[in-house]
Amino acid sequence: DIVAYTKMSSEMTPREVMKMLNSLYSIFDKLADKYNIFKVETIGDAYIALGGAPNKCSGPESAERVTLFALEALQAVKDFETEDGAKIYIRAGLASGPIVAGVVGSSLPKYTMFGYTVNFASRMESTSIKMRLQVSPVTHRLLLDAPNYKFMCEQRREGGEIGVEVKGKGRQITYWVDSASRMTETRQTSARIREEELDREDDSQDCWENENV
Repeated sequence: DIVAYTKMSSEMTPREVMKMLNSLYSIFDKLADKYNIFKVETIGDAYIALGGAPNKCSGPESAERVTLFALEALQAVKDFETEDGAKIYIRAGLASGPIVAGVVGSSLPKYTMFGYTVNFASRMESTSIKMRLQVSPVTHRLLLDAPNYKFMCEQRREGGEIGVEVKGKGRQITYWVDSASRMTETRQTSARIREEELDREDDSQDCWENENV
């Protein structure tokens, strides 16, 4: 979301706010298409996107796509200005895990998602800081197995303590993602092999669960 959005929007006309958000979200929409992730919705100044659904892909790949999207969105904002030349700043947060998603409602139906992961992603965003990308431990673990990119991450520390206080969840270990660099072909092959091994483990677990229902 946009840092200090309430104060900023109070100093703008509704038309100016709408024009600013439209310009900014149009940039994000192009990035969502670029990284093949799904834009769920916008709520005020919040842009919500999803990787791995409705088009399924592996956990490491979806984490990679959404993280690349978020990093490039942060970079794009550095060059973005409002109509009167003012700069804006955003904060970003990601979480990974199971969700329930689908189309709800009969009047203006929309694709939406529910679950603990959705709530935790919201907490990752709200406890992030200006122009930084904060991710959950699960997302960080998935990024270690990302198939195409190596991500530079650092564990978050506050006042010498590891992690951050999250409303309703206590102190949580989280990570900053600072940058990404494309892997060499050799490392991509190794990551692909590891991903295939994880997929086989998942398939084996599914078979075991089906046999023991």
